[in-house]
Amino acid sequence: MAMPRNKAGSVRERLLAAAFEIATRDGVDAVSTRAVCADAGVQAPSLYHYFSDRAGLIRAVVDMAFEEYFHRKDASALTDAADPRARVAAGWDAHIAFALAYPGLYPAMYPTSGPLSGQVQQSGALLRAGFDELEQAGALQPGVTAEVAADALRAALRGVALAVVADPGNEAISPVVRDALVQALVADRAHA
Repeated sequence: MAMPRNKAGSVRERLLAAAFEIATRDGVDAVSTRAVCADAGVQAPSLYHYFSDRAGLIRAVVDMAFEEYFHRKDASALTDAADPRARVAAGWDAHIAFALAYPGLYPAMYPTSGPLSGQVQQSGALLRAGFDELEQAGALQPGVTAEVAADALRAALRGVALAVVADPGNEAISPVVRDALVQALVADRAHA
């Protein structure tokens, strides 16, 4: 959902597009009201009319990023459900691809401290539901519960995503950690 730089949209859309682009490229700390207004071609009072303050604008940008995230997760859910390992790996890969596509926004979406947003909780609930299905189907390794699997994957995935966003040269660690975790959590159907 790379926001287009469209000077023809509504003022609110132009402000969001400008903030989204700056945040994606440079991180949310770089989103200043002055830069956003300049990129959107509007005066500061317009930003305050639509978003009250910079924090409101950042929340709206993060909400947009989560909309794109959930859209991509829905698309990745179309992976072969008959192979639980492939299903978990595809979800991992979609998450890492999203983090790489939106490196400036990812840390704001998944902060390492503070209260969890509703979207982070929704993301966690979807992950847990997927592991609940695998547990009910007997597809998890012996002794691994859906709760443990979801917590382990969530912790490893966010850690790897943050490492890759901080230094894209770390991208090679993703498949290594993914494969080790999938093997530790999900039973091999060929040997089940």
